[in-house]
Amino acid sequence: MKETTNKKGELKNQIIEIIVGCLSKNRPLPSEKELTEKLNISRSGLRELLIEFEAAGIIVATQGKGRVVKFPDISNSIIEGWNILLKARPETLLELLDIRLILERGFLPSAIETLKLDDLQMMRDLVSRMESKALRNQNFKEEDQMFHQILYSRIQNMVLDQLLKAFWDVFEQMSELHESDNLQEGAKIHKELYQAILIQNGDEAERLLEMQFRDIRRRITSVVDKEADEGTE
Repeated sequence: MKETTNKKGELKNQIIEIIVGCLSKNRPLPSEKELTEKLNISRSGLRELLIEFEAAGIIVATQGKGRVVKFPDISNSIIEGWNILLKARPETLLELLDIRLILERGFLPSAIETLKLDDLQMMRDLVSRMESKALRNQNFKEEDQMFHQILYSRIQNMVLDQLLKAFWDVFEQMSELHESDNLQEGAKIHKELYQAILIQNGDEAERLLEMQFRDIRRRITSVVDKEADEGTE
């Protein structure tokens, strides 16, 4: 039994080395035939070993191209854990918001420096859509998310992208957080933030970013307090 476990561990390490090689050279995973010959195992044994990597999204089966490898997306596993934690301890959402603010504020100067003209034009259009929706008393969560995604898109930090995606996905699942009582004020802050970014006024952009997060914190606190009250009834 121990020998079988050791053998499986050795094969798994060899597959990891193959995956790393494919990622570093931007090439697809070898075919099943090539892998079975290289690893000296059966097709069923190979498929059993690949299940873990497929479940993690590292290996993806594509029609006509066989299996390809991708950098792991940590956001999916993070979200699963966070969802359980939030159900047991809703106030954790405030702690997640603090971490998100630290990340966004810390990367803001680099983000402002790296934005291109096309990015700024898209952000301007998103702000216009926010203003239009606010006048109709419609929330603009999609535009808000896209605005922040574009803002940090040029930094090319894969971990930052995945963490921010995880934050947005968690917040997306809580519909109460999108029910702002002052949508026009929210759109106005986004417009002023865009203008500060446009003229590369980092200090003003940071101040406005913090204003956005204060509004989100107020909404989260309201939801957490409501759930706490319901739990004591």
